Amino acid sequence: MQDRSVATINNILDAARGLFIDKQYADVSLREITEIAGVTKGALYHHFATKEELYLEMIYRCLAEVKETARNSLEQSRGESCRNRLYLSLASFLQLPPETLAIMRSIRRNINIFAEPARTQLVRAYQAALPEQIEMLLADGMAAGEIIPMDARLLSWQHVAVVEVSLHEYGRQQLGGPEEMADSIVSLFFNGIQAPQGIT
Repeated sequence: MQDRSVATINNILDAARGLFIDKQYADVSLREITEIAGVTKGALYHHFATKEELYLEMIYRCLAEVKETARNSLEQSRGESCRNRLYLSLASFLQLPPETLAIMRSIRRNINIFAEPARTQLVRAYQAALPEQIEMLLADGMAAGEIIPMDARLLSWQHVAVVEVSLHEYGRQQLGGPEEMADSIVSLFFNGIQAPQGIT
């Protein structure tokens, strides 16, 4: 019975994920979700009282996957240079399933839909999943003298912002696959856009 319940929840969340990626939050109906998931409305409401509750559960699962990926990458690369650790962390993030990356892009778009305390809780979960992981990495780089001293939190958010922009279709077309994109973003982050001296 428990296995069937878990399977039902997963079917509902998978159906919802596709709809929330393709549509605005307000345009997704619970009826559509039940039809795609192949469940009754009663089954959906048994597990999720509202569309908001369903959406947030989907988001939190996505953020948990991102957080685990970032932590594993940073743990495995411990002892390497800050630049290489940032590259490896970003490459592992970019290799996550396309649906996960699409959900990550949608968070900023939908964040203001929710009232408190849901909005603050969602922001906090997002920060813990990605920016805070990068912040710790950058702080280590500063302590090792690899990065100039500055606000690591602000720097981590600047890095995340560049990644978010690059995830859109145009960015993918220009920057290529996960490794190429990670190398381009990290090079921009460390080297800037100024041409090397003597090159015009």
